[in-house]
Amino acid sequence: MEGINNKYNIEIEVLTPLSIGAGAEKDWVRGIDFVVDKGNLYKLNLKKIVAACIKPEELSSYFATKDENGLKQKLAGNLASVSDICIPMPTQSDNDIKSFVKNQLSGKPVLTGSSLKGALRSILFQHLGGRSKDGKEVFGSSTEGDEFMRFIKLSDAEFDGTSLVNTKIFNLQNQRGWIGSWKHGANQTNSYFEQTGFNTIYECVMPGQKSNATLMMAERTFENFDFLKFYNKQIGSLQFQREKERNDEKRVKLDRKIKDVEKLQGTIDAKKQAMSVNTLFDIINKHTKEYLRKEKAFFEKYETDRTGNIIRSIDSLLAQIPEDNSYCILKMSAGSGFHSITGDWQFPISYTNGKLDRKRANKEDLKQAGTVLPKSRKIADWDGNLSLMGFVKLRSMSNEEVKQQEANRKAEMLRKERERQAEADAKRIREEQEAKEQREKEERKRLYDARIAEVKQLIDSELYEKALAMFQTVCDEFPNASQNSIDVDWLENKVKSIQLEKTVVQSKQAEEEQRRRANAIPLSEKIANAQKIPTLCGNVKTWMKLNGVESLSEDHLKTIFEKIGDIVSQMKPKDRGKLKSFGNELDSLVGSDIASNWFKEIVNP
Repeated sequence: MEGINNKYNIEIEVLTPLSIGAGAEKDWVRGIDFVVDKGNLYKLNLKKIVAACIKPEELSSYFATKDENGLKQKLAGNLASVSDICIPMPTQSDNDIKSFVKNQLSGKPVLTGSSLKGALRSILFQHLGGRSKDGKEVFGSSTEGDEFMRFIKLSDAEFDGTSLVNTKIFNLQNQRGWIGSWKHGANQTNSYFEQTGFNTIYECVMPGQKSNATLMMAERTFENFDFLKFYNKQIGSLQFQREKERNDEKRVKLDRKIKDVEKLQGTIDAKKQAMSVNTLFDIINKHTKEYLRKEKAFFEKYETDRTGNIIRSIDSLLAQIPEDNSYCILKMSAGSGFHSITGDWQFPISYTNGKLDRKRANKEDLKQAGTVLPKSRKIADWDGNLSLMGFVKLRSMSNEEVKQQEANRKAEMLRKERERQAEADAKRIREEQEAKEQREKEERKRLYDARIAEVKQLIDSELYEKALAMFQTVCDEFPNASQNSIDVDWLENKVKSIQLEKTVVQSKQAEEEQRRRANAIPLSEKIANAQKIPTLCGNVKTWMKLNGVESLSEDHLKTIFEKIGDIVSQMKPKDRGKLKSFGNELDSLVGSDIASNWFKEIVNP
C-alpha cells in the first residue's frame, strides 16, 4: 500500500545451477521414485501406472527391494507414459537425487520467498554485526515485536523447468601440509577429479532462466515503530531493575541485557538505510564481491585438478557485479556452504589464514570465531563446467518494464495457447480420422468375415466350385486381408478333381450322343450290313436303346425276319444244315415262339 510499503518488482536470473531443496523426504530414490534407462531418468507416477492398467501390487516387491531392473522389465514399453518427466541423467550416483521444491498446482520449480529472504538475512546479519546463532542481538525478537526481517517480504518466483546436475565435494587433505583434493569415497580423497564416487545429483534450475518476484519493504511502518523510543524504554526498564537488584549475578545479567538492547539501538540507522533497494543491492554486492574474492584466493592456494575451471567461474561472477548497483549478485540455497549460511562474519579477511583441522582443534579454538576454517566446498559439474552453486542476479524493474513483460508474457501465453489449440485440433482431427479408418477397417473385417462364412457354408454343402469362385472374389475385394481359416490348397485340389470328373462325364456324354446320332436311322439301315444273326441281334438292341424303342412293332419284326432270311440264304448248305435254332440272342429279342416259327419258315420250309 502506498505510504506504508515500498514495492519493488525484481527480475531473478540464474547464473549458476540453483537448487531449492524440497526436503529429504521428497528426495528421489532410485528403484522407487525413478529408474534410469538408456541414459535418461524416468520419474515414475503411481497414478499413471494404475491408469495404464498395471496393478500396484504387481510392483510392490520391486519397490520394496528397489529392484530397478525388475521395474523396467515390468513397465517395458510404458515407461514414458507412466512417468512425469524424462530427463538426461548426467552420471551415475549411489545417492538419492535432491529434488527441487515445486508449485503443487503447476508442477513447476519455485524459488520460494523464504529462501530468498533467508539468503538476505545471512548477508544483513553480517552487515549489522551479528555474532550469535539466533541473531537477536542485531535482528531483535519476534516476541518483543522488533524483529527486523518482518519488515521485508519476498514473494515466490516460478521457473520453467529443471535439469539434473552432478555435484562433487572439493576437500582439503593433510599430506605433510594441506593440499586441494576431490572426495571420491569415505576414505578416498585425491587430487584427480572424477565425476562419480561420493557424488550427489541435484535437480536444478539452470543458468539463463529468468523469473519475477516482488520485494516489499515496509519503510514507513519501520519508521512508525519508533525503535529509538522502544529501545530507550527497554533500557530504562532494565536500568530500573538493576538499581533495585541486590544480587550481583543478576545485576551482571541485567548489564548484559542492557548492552544487547544498546547494540540493537545502534543498528537502527543501518536498518533504515537497508530499507532502500539501492542500498540493499549495495550491501549484497559488497558481501558477494568479498566472498568471491576470498573463495578465489582459497582455490588458488589449494590448486589441483580442475580448480582452474572453478576460478574462471568465480572471475566471471566477479566481472558481473556492477559498480552502480543497478542489480546485485546473490548466493543462496543448496551448495551455499558454511560461509554463506552463517553470513560470513567469522572470516572477514581470508578463508586460508587459520586452523583447518577441526578434529585437533581445542575447545577454545572452536568457541573463538574465525579460528577453524571449513575445508570442503560443494561444486556443480555441468556441461563441462565446474562452478560454485546458487548464484542469482536480482534486478529491480520499472513499472513500465513490468507492464511490458506482462504484455509479453500474455502474448507468449496466447501464442502457446494457440499452438496448444492447434495441436489439440490436429490431434482431434487425427484421432477422428484414425477412428474413421478403424471403423472402416472393422466394417471391412466384418464384411470379410461374413463372406468367408458364406464360403465355408458352401464348402459344408459340398459346393466346392462355388466356394472357390466366391473365395477368389473375396480376395479381389479384400486384397489386404490375410486372416482366414480356408484351406485354399485343399479347396483348389477338390475343385480340380470335380472338374476332371466332369470332363470324363462330358466325354462319355459326347460319345453317347455321337452313338445316338449314328443310330437315328431306320432299323433296316441299322441291320443292313449284319452278316451274322448274333451281330444282327446286337445291332437291333443298340438301335432300340439309342432310339428309345421299348418293343418291336410288326414292321420291325418283318424287317428283322427278312434280314435273317438273307443271312441264312447266304450260308453254305452244310452250315445251314447244322443250325438247330437262331440262338438265344434272337429268342431274347423277339421271343422264343416267334424265333422258333421263323426258324421253321426259313430253315425248314
